[in-house]
Amino acid sequence: MWAKIGCLVVVTGLVGCAVGPDYRKPVPVVPARWQAGIDKAADLTPIDPEALKTWWKSFGDSELDRLMDQALTGNLDLKLALARVDQARAQRRGTRAELFPSVDASAGAQRTENPFPGLAPGIRYNLFELGFDALWEIDLFGRQRRRLEAATADLEAAAEEYAQALVTLTSDLARTYIEYRSLHNQLRITHWNLETQRHTLQLTERLFEEGVGTRHDVVRARAQTETTAAEIPALEAELTAALRQLEVLAGKRPGALKYELEAPRAVPMAPGRAILASPAAAIRHRPDLRAAERRLASATAMQGAAIAELFPRISLSAFLGLRNTDVENLFKSAAFSYSAGASLLQPLVNFGRIRAGIDLAEAQQREAYLAFEKAVLEALRETETALTRYLKEEVRRQTLARSVADQRESVRLSQLRYQEGVISFLDVLEAQRALYLADIELARSEAKASTELIAVYKALGGGANAQPAQRETAKGKL
Repeated sequence: MWAKIGCLVVVTGLVGCAVGPDYRKPVPVVPARWQAGIDKAADLTPIDPEALKTWWKSFGDSELDRLMDQALTGNLDLKLALARVDQARAQRRGTRAELFPSVDASAGAQRTENPFPGLAPGIRYNLFELGFDALWEIDLFGRQRRRLEAATADLEAAAEEYAQALVTLTSDLARTYIEYRSLHNQLRITHWNLETQRHTLQLTERLFEEGVGTRHDVVRARAQTETTAAEIPALEAELTAALRQLEVLAGKRPGALKYELEAPRAVPMAPGRAILASPAAAIRHRPDLRAAERRLASATAMQGAAIAELFPRISLSAFLGLRNTDVENLFKSAAFSYSAGASLLQPLVNFGRIRAGIDLAEAQQREAYLAFEKAVLEALRETETALTRYLKEEVRRQTLARSVADQRESVRLSQLRYQEGVISFLDVLEAQRALYLADIELARSEAKASTELIAVYKALGGGANAQPAQRETAKGKL
């Protein structure tokens, strides 16, 4: 009889439905094209998704490639994100295990007798048992299945957050590396200008001693030299700070990269023409948006699990083992025993606890949906802003390059005219100062153009599937 009841309940559980809303993946409404760069659309082409995975290689800097490999292997933020993926995977395994029966080994001894003297004596006996207990809650209304659905979505969200950590790491490392190289370049320019100004100072001092120049020229030249020299310690401090940040991103201790990066290099520049993906493609590539969508799926599933609390819970229990009143006869065949049972639990009075849980799940699902919508808008804004800044900085960099060329020619001509006695030495100093400022500004603009291009790659979800070069090689061999 119990077997028939158990089979009936099992079949009913297998065909049971999961209550609550079924999740439907939202389709965000996005524009057909970017607003930034409309006038340059003919010069910009969609980026290859494969190239987007390792976008930093377009800069053609082997030092950057090597640093990226080290960071992808040793960065602690990546390891933290991977640990969160492992946690979500373990939680999903635990949730999935609740769909199956639990079996426990049990052993016990019980003494029963009449505890009240003077009354009619009752039955007095000992009971010893050894065996296995099984308990199974039939998921008739999908409470556990909805929780498993939510745990699966949480695991997928954690994996997408790990991919977003890759996006953040690759962009931060490349941006810091370019800042480091730019500071190196600015130091080089400052030292070069300082040497030029010291040479000019020596010339003015000699002319003053010969009675040709003036003391005012000497004071002016010395003041400009000291002003330039005072900028070097600040640049060196910023350079050290950038180096320390690179070491943290690569997962190394302070000083580990000092000798590897001390050789000067030019600021890496990348051709930024193949960067314009459509808004819809950008939405698909961004792991942070995929993570937000998975969080919405999890919240929707938990809404169904909360609704399932209103419905009955059906459980099956069973015992298989040995029972006897005499411990010496416990292991004889006559002591073999089994039992089976079923129970139904229907909530009646809970003072609104279940309804409050449903309201909470609905509010959390609504919050997750709004968070997804906001993330989409933020992604569009970030990409539009990054693309606009990059295109405008490219125009600025080209203008500054022409300005530097003109300033160099101005310094050369002013020195000639000063030697001919046509202009004063103050004009020479002013031309040198203008050249120095233009050189520094051009160096900063070159770094900023590369940095803004990195921001574009980040906004497009670049680096989400990045792997160290040695791991890619090993994977290819397999």
